[in-house]
Amino acid sequence: MRFRSRKGFTLVELLVVIAIIGVLVGLLLPAVQQAREAARRMSCSNNMRQLSLATLNYESSFKVLPPGWNNHGTLWSAAILPQIEQASLYSTLIFAESGVGNWDNVASPNYRACQTPISMLQCPSCPNLAPANYNGIANRVPISYRANGGSRVSSDDASTRPLPNTQSFEELNLDGAMFGCSRIKLRDFTDGLSRTVLFGESRTDPEFVKDGQGMDWWAFGSPQADPCRCDGGTGGTEFTEAAGSMLVQPNIAVIDPSTQGHLMEVAFGSFHAGGTMFGKADGSVTYVSDSTDIKIIRAVGSRNGAETFDFED
Repeated sequence: MRFRSRKGFTLVELLVVIAIIGVLVGLLLPAVQQAREAARRMSCSNNMRQLSLATLNYESSFKVLPPGWNNHGTLWSAAILPQIEQASLYSTLIFAESGVGNWDNVASPNYRACQTPISMLQCPSCPNLAPANYNGIANRVPISYRANGGSRVSSDDASTRPLPNTQSFEELNLDGAMFGCSRIKLRDFTDGLSRTVLFGESRTDPEFVKDGQGMDWWAFGSPQADPCRCDGGTGGTEFTEAAGSMLVQPNIAVIDPSTQGHLMEVAFGSFHAGGTMFGKADGSVTYVSDSTDIKIIRAVGSRNGAETFDFED
C-alpha cells in the first residue's frame, strides 16, 4: 500500500514559528517607538527654532524682545503671532485693560484666542494638551514652551518664595530674556547670544498640583498675570504661565519628586526621555541632558552674568 504525503506544518513547527514571530515583534516594537519619539523630538526642536527665530524677527522690527507679559496680561506668545504666520489671529486681539480687553471675558476675541490651538506651541511628545477649563477660560489650550525669565527665580511672587536670596516673577529687573514688562535688546546679552536661553520646554500637566502649585502653561493671555504694573509692583500671582526659571534643574519633578511645588512650577522640563529642548538667543536649539551641571543651567539662564559656560561645556 502506498501512502500519500501530507503537506503542512506540524504542531511543533507551528509553535516555533509563532515564538520566532513573537521575538521579532518584541524586538521591533521598541525600535518603532524609538523612531516615533525621534520624529517627535525633531518636530519639537523645529518648533523651538521657529519660536526663537520669530522672536528675533520681532526684535529686528521693534528693537526689543517681546515682554514675557505686560500690564494687560498679554503674554509673549501673543506678541509674536505675526512672526509665526498668525497675523489674522493677532488682528482680532484687543489690547486694553478692561471690558472686552480682559482675557476671561467670554464676549472677547481674546477669550476665543485662548481656545485656539497653535501646533508650533505644542510638543508632540506631550500627552496633556487637551483643552481644559482653567482660570475663568473654558477650553483653554495648554502649550509646551515658556520664555526664560532668569537664573534666580524661585517662585511666582514673594509670598510663596521657598528659597532665600532668590527672586520672584513679580519683580521687574530679572536677568533672563523675557519677563514682566521687559524691554530687553540683543545688545543686553553680554554673555553672548549663543550662551543665553530664550525659550525652554515645560513639562505640561494641568492636572498635577503640588503644594498648591499647578504645572499649567498657557498661550496669548493670562487673567492671573493681570494686573502687572510696569512702573513697579504687581497684583498677579501666576506669571509662570508665561515664563520659567533656570534656577532649578530641568525635569526636577521627575528627578526628585520631593522638590517643593514652587520650584517644580518654575522649572523647565519635557516628556522626552532624559532631557529638555532649549532655544537660544542666536536662534539655535540644544537638547540638554537631565544630568547637566546646575551651574551650567544657571549660567545660560542669565543674559549678563559674565559666565563663560555653555551647554556643551
